[in-house]
Amino acid sequence: MKLLRIITLLTVVLFATASSAAILKVAAGESIQAVIDEASPGDTILVDPGVYHETGNADYGLRITTADLRLIGKVDEQAGEAGKVRLVQHGTQQTGVYAAPDGCGPDKNVGECPDTLEGFYIRGFSVEDFPRNGIQTRFVDGFEFVRNESVRNLNNGIYPTISANGVVRENVSYGSLDTAMWVAASQNVRVIDNEMYDSVIGFEITVSDDVEVKGNEIYGNVVGVGLFHPNAAGNDQLPEMNNWEITQNHIHNNNLFPNPAPPTSFQAGVPPGVGVLLLGVSDHVISKNLVENNGFVGIGVLGWCTATATGDPSRNCINDPPQAVTAASNNDVTQNTMNNNGNFFAPPGLEFLAADITYFDLFDGSSGNCFQKNQPAGLFTFVSSEPDTLLPTDGC
Repeated sequence: MKLLRIITLLTVVLFATASSAAILKVAAGESIQAVIDEASPGDTILVDPGVYHETGNADYGLRITTADLRLIGKVDEQAGEAGKVRLVQHGTQQTGVYAAPDGCGPDKNVGECPDTLEGFYIRGFSVEDFPRNGIQTRFVDGFEFVRNESVRNLNNGIYPTISANGVVRENVSYGSLDTAMWVAASQNVRVIDNEMYDSVIGFEITVSDDVEVKGNEIYGNVVGVGLFHPNAAGNDQLPEMNNWEITQNHIHNNNLFPNPAPPTSFQAGVPPGVGVLLLGVSDHVISKNLVENNGFVGIGVLGWCTATATGDPSRNCINDPPQAVTAASNNDVTQNTMNNNGNFFAPPGLEFLAADITYFDLFDGSSGNCFQKNQPAGLFTFVSSEPDTLLPTDGC
């Protein structure tokens, strides 16, 4: 009887919590932000198709500080552009959708925000032409970005940063001068079945832990996938920055030239024609991907100081001392299918690195890597800085 009473009490509590959540609606021509400001934790906001120029905030198109808010665009796919929920930049706004605790703006770094926003869900939004970021979380625990579109948001399109326990699924992002989709300083993130193209970097990870990237199509960028050392990040390090798994993606035709990144940015220095570029990070997996038609390198694994030695002198390891170990160690590059990479063009002076798979380390002491079972067996091209000129297998 006591157990039955406990079960009954829990059922009542759960029912009361669920029933207290409201469904709020926004019609075309109304303000989405006004409804967000009225919402309570757990509420769902349904937004009708239309073009929304929000005017209530000078910095953000939409600013979310309410926990567990569900923001859903009611997309009518049969109506084409007219059936989208389009959030378009207005005035001085820099970022389209920004979810973070109150008082925790983009200037706050790891450990500088005392609060965490518990839960945020967004689906069905087209976020367009913001000069910084499209959809961004910061200090959010538990987030989902599903079937959204980031269009010409000039820094980063879809950008979970200093956040945890998230899913980024079936989104489209293109037209960024930095990264179409970037997971930064975040933990336990799943990036599944997205499309990323026409940007400087299609998809990027920095200073994060436990990130799975699976089933995405990444094409038409300067670099398809960038896995970068902390010196390339805008956020402080995490205690653990391991387990980035890049698997079962189609990474192809990343040959955008010339590189449109701002001249003084790190991104301006990445070479065009690279499918996957791993620079100075360790303990990651690149496996079972189809990597093809990238003009310079299909998959490149390089030490950070080695990679930056021939680029902008201000960013090399002498003038910009590294804040972490620079080796690219203990990475598994296995069972990828390589096709027609390294055959189109290479930056002047770096032609010797062009190949399906390139491993190069002169200064960083990388070790423990595993290159094996990549396909087609015996036919893909490779370059290696190892004394025997073979790809390393000491980590297999």
